[in-house]
Amino acid sequence: MVKKFVPSRFQRGRERGTTLFVVVLAVTMLTGVGLYTVHSAALLARASGNEREATQTEYLAQIGALASLSQLSTAPAVYVSQALNGSRVDNNVIDDCRMNLGVNTSNSKPPPCYEFSSTSFTLLTGNTMFDGDSFGTVDSRLGVAPINGRFLTEVTDVARALGPVTGMDAVSRNAFAYYQAKLTTIAQLQPAAASAACVQNVMQVAGQHMTRAHVLLGPVGGI
Repeated sequence: MVKKFVPSRFQRGRERGTTLFVVVLAVTMLTGVGLYTVHSAALLARASGNEREATQTEYLAQIGALASLSQLSTAPAVYVSQALNGSRVDNNVIDDCRMNLGVNTSNSKPPPCYEFSSTSFTLLTGNTMFDGDSFGTVDSRLGVAPINGRFLTEVTDVARALGPVTGMDAVSRNAFAYYQAKLTTIAQLQPAAASAACVQNVMQVAGQHMTRAHVLLGPVGGI
């Protein structure tokens, strides 16, 4: 049998286009790797930002709870009385604690409620509680930080503490009383460009955290 000889140029002709396919495949693979790297970097940056905002809101809620408790300790009798009787202006209730939503008040008076807002605190120096760059670097173009922070503390479930309290006078324990209360602090981070109004019944916030504390207020007399 005589083997037929095929010239090499005919062999290369059958392989024509293989190099182009390999090049296109390599470029496609490199493009996919690049896109995956960019996407992973974006997800990592977003996760890092979310973690930072979560930490900020957690600390903001703790600051709100501590600041409210410090304010309550300056005049516990006044705040306990206002919480029990309701904060009113011209017979209109101005504090509507969200922690009391759903309570039926048709046969009873509204439950105890008093609110502290971060905007209502003034330091001894006369400054507000937070500076303009407390939650982020000020944008030179806007003149303000991109994120604003605020908190709202609600004092609810105010009731006279039962039994003796540590430090109470055991002889004349009825001269003063202690009250137990629940402090719920809701902290929020909000984009500076967003308005306070809701959009389609959704609040524009970048982060939110809630903390709750059970405290004793007193000594209180004359309530």
